[in-house]
Amino acid sequence: MITLEQNVFHAFLTRQDERAWSEVISHLYPYIHPVDQAATTIWFSFWPLRLSKAFQDSLDPIETSKRMQLDGNWRLEEQIDSSIGLFYGSRYWAVVKKAILKYAESASQPDSMSLEKQILHIASSAAVESEVGESFIVGITAAGVMILQQVGMGGLVAVSRESIQSIQNRSAEHLLKERNGKSGGGLRGLLGFQNKKHEVTFDESKPGCCFVAHNGQDLSMASSSDERDYRSKDHRRVAGPIPAECRSGACGYCWIGVLGGKENLSEITEFEKSRLRYFGYVSRDTQIERHPHIRLACQSKCYGNASVVVSPWNGVLDGRKR
Repeated sequence: MITLEQNVFHAFLTRQDERAWSEVISHLYPYIHPVDQAATTIWFSFWPLRLSKAFQDSLDPIETSKRMQLDGNWRLEEQIDSSIGLFYGSRYWAVVKKAILKYAESASQPDSMSLEKQILHIASSAAVESEVGESFIVGITAAGVMILQQVGMGGLVAVSRESIQSIQNRSAEHLLKERNGKSGGGLRGLLGFQNKKHEVTFDESKPGCCFVAHNGQDLSMASSSDERDYRSKDHRRVAGPIPAECRSGACGYCWIGVLGGKENLSEITEFEKSRLRYFGYVSRDTQIERHPHIRLACQSKCYGNASVVVSPWNGVLDGRKR
């Protein structure tokens, strides 16, 4: 059970529920640079408040994890740095964390200003110190404030790493171009022919973290063609970098976030929507677009290059079974 050290700002945060946070992220979205808009959506899907709260309220964490059928590593406090590695803004994480803690220690009446405005205030402060546009900071600042709500002041202070080595050598424009690039260009594309193979990146922070998908092949099956050893680091990765068990949408192991190229994947079906809602990866009252950022890899057929992020855990968030 996580012990949360509270101050005035953290006490204010504990009164914010998922609905409130959903509205905050919706209002912040236009302020976030396009390079981190998808990352923000994915991060808040991977680390929902209700997952953290289930364990904060639990008297028996082991029984809670069994009830929720959790597998992998669902403990945010053990992977704070790695959790935000999908953000382009992760290169500014040390400054952002410092700004969040400084604000949390100094805020005396946080109720006088909306959470949205407080996040923008913190992001502005971090942007000035980092000498970078505020839009590059807003998304990761929102995630950092949510981390503070979930792990407390002590948990955030305890994060030891000062910086994140993530996609350091690429500009935001270059990265966006890479993510959204099609694989069917050239003369063959003009003549209406499609490439038979596409590149799927699953970790932008390291070179060579990609696998090949045949045209129309689902991402889970395509991932299994990558014969490198992933299981030694994550037992769920039995074949390839994307965890798999059933490959039929029944288990929820293969849920991913799509950073780029979401339109290069097949449209989501009603079956996949129902499974995402069943597992709790998408709220039941959320309208799901035709090409969403959260997908089941086994249900996502590939028709072009894509960049995805693999969740470190899976389960059934509300603990219910059909």
